[in-house]
Amino acid sequence: MPEPHLLSIVCVDVVALSYRRDDRRVVVGVHRRTGEPFTGQLVLPGVVVTSGERLRDAAGRALAKLGLSAPDAVGQLRTFDEPARDPRGPSLSIAMWAVFDDAAARRADHAEWFPFGEVPELAFDHNAIIEAARVLLADSLWRDARFTRALTGPVFSATDAVAITEQLDGRPPHRANLNRDLAKNAALAEAGTAPATGGRPPKLWKWV
Repeated sequence: MPEPHLLSIVCVDVVALSYRRDDRRVVVGVHRRTGEPFTGQLVLPGVVVTSGERLRDAAGRALAKLGLSAPDAVGQLRTFDEPARDPRGPSLSIAMWAVFDDAAARRADHAEWFPFGEVPELAFDHNAIIEAARVLLADSLWRDARFTRALTGPVFSATDAVAITEQLDGRPPHRANLNRDLAKNAALAEAGTAPATGGRPPKLWKWV
């Protein structure tokens, strides 16, 4: 029996996220490639993992392509192994997520930010990575305090909670059920109300 071909490329591709509080959008950071393949096309930040390199360190090198460093939180999603995903040959992509606050995202020199659901066509299989990330992260929202706190910030309004949930789930949440879930979350406490802009002011929540 012939020996199987060994994979020659292992990559880390990062779904960088930020919650844009002014228009209440969860956005994804991409950049334009400067080398082959797909020169000039939009992609997620990614690198080839070097021998002995930890995934978190590889993710840090990838995020530097956006002009970002030191995410508020980072974690692993899943592995993508479609044989034709990279024209350079068979490869694995270990997809990771990273969250940055709005100020850091706006300072990222090389990043272009798009809301979930409005990401344009990307090279490689990066649109598939984003869609898979959306499903996985929607499942983690309000369950994984580290991920959720990084996205909401230390204090957030009920309106923020609705907006973030809707954009990760892809559909509006049931507001009464979401409010009950927030009230039952032992990691959250009420923090008054947000400034009124007409109508009933939304409740504020803080992480404790």
